Amino acid sequence: MENKIRAYETVVIISASYEDEVLNAIQKKYEEFLKTNNVENVIVEKWGRKRMAYQIQKVRTGYYLILRYNADVNFVRKFERALEIDEQILRYLSVRLDKSALEYIETARIAAEPTIDEDIEEFVDIALNIDDKEISNNN
Repeated sequence: MENKIRAYETVVIISASYEDEVLNAIQKKYEEFLKTNNVENVIVEKWGRKRMAYQIQKVRTGYYLILRYNADVNFVRKFERALEIDEQILRYLSVRLDKSALEYIETARIAAEPTIDEDIEEFVDIALNIDDKEISNNN
């Protein structure tokens, strides 16, 4: 029986006390893990350091990393096992995304993309040919 390929999202919380280089190395490690297991459409979203609602292992701040990908159920179990044994990972949660979640993510991504108008600052070069004598506060 062949497993269907489905869309998943895994949220990973890493202790924020690590340096940025270590956090980037952890991210790259799991991106490579996904690529070596032939996972399709890998999208990595960094939420960065956030204060958590409650402490996890006496840690109050976590670094949030969201991984979206298409894989089968067997891979998700393997991926969660790798996250489970990694001591740098505080928590993780994998969910299967349905059509409405995928549509919401896509519309949010499109809305967040900058348009050309937002990227280009308009500069207006105005040449003022006013002598100092002509400037006065009187009408």
